[in-house]
Amino acid sequence: MEALNLYEISYPDYFEDYPDYSVLKTAKSAGAAKYDAFLSFSECDPDMKFGDYVKIVKVRKLGQSTPGKNEKPFPGQDRIDIVNSLIREIGSRGRRFLYSSKHDRYAAFHWAGGRLWLTDDYTGTHLLMDVSMPDRHYHFSHGGTLWGLVCDFRDFINGDDDANHKNGYGGLYCSHWRYSEQDMQAIQQRAINLGYLKRRDNE
Repeated sequence: MEALNLYEISYPDYFEDYPDYSVLKTAKSAGAAKYDAFLSFSECDPDMKFGDYVKIVKVRKLGQSTPGKNEKPFPGQDRIDIVNSLIREIGSRGRRFLYSSKHDRYAAFHWAGGRLWLTDDYTGTHLLMDVSMPDRHYHFSHGGTLWGLVCDFRDFINGDDDANHKNGYGGLYCSHWRYSEQDMQAIQQRAINLGYLKRRDNE
C-alpha cells in the first residue's frame, strides 16, 4: 500500500476576492503536495516560480492513509487492493483504459484523511470519491462508461458485494469497450478470481 497524506493548500492574503480559497491534495509529503498544487497554479500564472509560490501558500496536514497511533486501519484496504489490481489488468490490455502512457501511470484508489480518493491516470488529479459529490466526474479524464465503472469500484470498496454495473453501462460486462473478446474474458476472469465480479447465469 502506498502511504499518502491529505493536505490543505491555502493562499492567505493572495486572492483578494477569495480570501478563504484552498485546495486539497493527497501526496507522500507536504513538499510533494505543494509542488502538485504549483503545477496547477502555474497554468494560470506561468511566470510564477516554485520558490516564489511556496512563499504565498500555507500547508496543513488533514489526515493520512496509514493509521496513526491507536487508530484502526481502514477496513476496506483489501478491497482497494483488489480494485487497483483490476485497474492494472484493464490498463494493460486492449485500449489501455485507466492508464496514461504519457505519464506511465495507472488510475488508483487510495484512502487518506478518512476519505476515499481516486488519482486520475492522465492528470494526476485526486478526486474525492464521495457519493455526495457526483459532479467530480467533470475532473475525470475519461467518459461516462469509465466513470460508471470507477463508481462501481467505489461502491465495492465501501462494502457493496454486488457493485458491478450499479452505476450504469454494464460495468465489467460492458460490450462497448472495443477490447477484444479474449481481453474482456481475461479481465472478467481476473475480477471473478479476486471476488469482485459474480459470474453471469449463462456461464
